[in-house]
Amino acid sequence: MENKPTTLRVTFAAIDPYIETHIVAPTEKPQPGRGWVEWGERNGYADYLLELSKQAPTLRAVINGTVDFITGDDITIQSLPDTSYTPGVMNTRGDTINAQVESLARDLEIYGGFALQVIRNASGKIAEVYYCDIHFLRTNKDNTVFYYSENWTAGKRKIVQYPAFMHITPERWGTLSKEEKERNYNSILWVKKEHTQVYPLPVYCAAVKDCETERCISSYHLNSINNGFTSSMIVNFNNGVPADDVREEIEKDFNEKFAGHQNAGRIAFCWNDNKDAAATITEPQVKDFGDRYNALSKHTRQQIFTAFRANPNLFGIPTENLGFSQEEYDSAFRLYNRTVVEPAQRLIIEAYEKIYGKENVMEIKPFALSEQVNPDTLASQLGVGGTQSLTAILESTTLSVEQKRGILGVLFGIEGDDANRMLGLPVQQQEPNTV
Repeated sequence: MENKPTTLRVTFAAIDPYIETHIVAPTEKPQPGRGWVEWGERNGYADYLLELSKQAPTLRAVINGTVDFITGDDITIQSLPDTSYTPGVMNTRGDTINAQVESLARDLEIYGGFALQVIRNASGKIAEVYYCDIHFLRTNKDNTVFYYSENWTAGKRKIVQYPAFMHITPERWGTLSKEEKERNYNSILWVKKEHTQVYPLPVYCAAVKDCETERCISSYHLNSINNGFTSSMIVNFNNGVPADDVREEIEKDFNEKFAGHQNAGRIAFCWNDNKDAAATITEPQVKDFGDRYNALSKHTRQQIFTAFRANPNLFGIPTENLGFSQEEYDSAFRLYNRTVVEPAQRLIIEAYEKIYGKENVMEIKPFALSEQVNPDTLASQLGVGGTQSLTAILESTTLSVEQKRGILGVLFGIEGDDANRMLGLPVQQQEPNTV
């Protein structure tokens, strides 16, 4: 009688694969009869970006740093007409222009857009301006109507509808009907970097997978500590395949007793009928595992910086190039300021100008890399001997300009534009960002 081969079905419990479909895509699906367009599957794209920005370390560092650059060192704005607010205060709640711009800049970097809520008084003049969290907003296809809800994934939700903001002069306001006035008392100003879709897109949209990979790397290392057996050991029970509920109970008991950093060093005891039926523990070996993870980590980090067109050194993340000088840092900052920071500042300034209905209502003082050296206090800081040495260097006829610059940096910590001022050289002028 011919022996037929035996088919063995091998199953693994507790394998929970992290698949790419976990990533929420920026799809846009109109909702018939509801008015708004869905932002991602089940309206979850904005929530996904927010969580990703909190959990991907490099992404968070770039966003936080860029927000600091955009908000600058100070912000001034004209007071709203016919209001008694303290200068710089934008509403009865007391929100300042600095706080609003910081929130707008953060939304601009996380989502690619931002929103402001504008409230008029009875005469049609702007009475209050509030920051509006864009991830609570949904809109129709034309961005003319907005829907606000603090939970778009819930079955039952409270939704408030607003019209798009329009600048209306007091003269025109007087010609509007009662219904038109009521409709425009409270409106939303919606701003986005790109206009190819209904909703904005962040600049790092092409690097979302890299952000997700970085987040997974962090989770892997955490799980390597907390679930050592799960990630590094295979336990084989060689006495048959029990029922599903029995397997789950064994697995649960085994993990509770031996897995995790709190159980490191515990001794496992096994009782077996014979040596052939003994449980075996196998530790899989992966060649160059550490090197592969380090290379993957570097690659994902570089892809994120590439998406932002940013130099890692600007955000306190050193590169392998340990020779990154102050001048190179200044040059990298000027480039990033021109290509990323200033365009974002213009979007924010133009939004407030649209609300006010005129130009030059707002000014952002640029972010300074270092405080300028004060000549009046420098002498007292250096003392008599230090001041004499500094004077001798500046007045030297044997040292070249570059030698003087190098000595100023090494001995006195005076670099960049501060050194140029002391040497009588041209200084890179940075004008306040206005439109």
